[in-house]
Amino acid sequence: MSSLPIKREDEEFQMLLEVAEEYSKQKSEDTPQNKSGNSTEIVIRKHLLRKGFNITLNPNVKIQGSNLRNDSFSLKPNINPNKLVYAPNEVNTVIEIKNNAVGNQSRKIKENFDELGRIGNFRFAVIVLSERKGYTHEITEEKLQNKKYRVFTLVSRKKYPIGGLYCKEAIIEMLENNEMTKTGKWEELSAYLQK
Repeated sequence: MSSLPIKREDEEFQMLLEVAEEYSKQKSEDTPQNKSGNSTEIVIRKHLLRKGFNITLNPNVKIQGSNLRNDSFSLKPNINPNKLVYAPNEVNTVIEIKNNAVGNQSRKIKENFDELGRIGNFRFAVIVLSERKGYTHEITEEKLQNKKYRVFTLVSRKKYPIGGLYCKEAIIEMLENNEMTKTGKWEELSAYLQK
């Protein structure tokens, strides 16, 4: 994974700040996550929509034939993005969105992707907003054990920030201390979703 110094104007850095803002907003308004998704899902979805992708607008979407709730789908052209359940032939890519890895999520993601792969011929993408390189539970393509399961970690961090990933001040401090780099995976994800 090539890494470049992250700058304030980089879209990836802006996403980190927007996630912190959305998290604070949800917390102060007691907005249920199931209404619009967790803060990371909301921000990633918004940025993908801005790029012109036909992305589901609701969290917890399903594919007919499965009870699994999914973070998002990239849909085929002209498919209504405001539904909760989609036919297999309406979905291009199953998208799992994570702020960072917590515990061993790789195994569960693999199991879910395996199940959905038996229903249809989908592409699969895991978007991780930021992760500490070398973290024990880092989500990687190797851990997902299938070449069709792609992982796009957008920001690489040197550490977990004091104050957490939902604290704007902690994120800005990491930027100022050069403790984050952008990976180039945001651009790779865009190219992948356009295929």
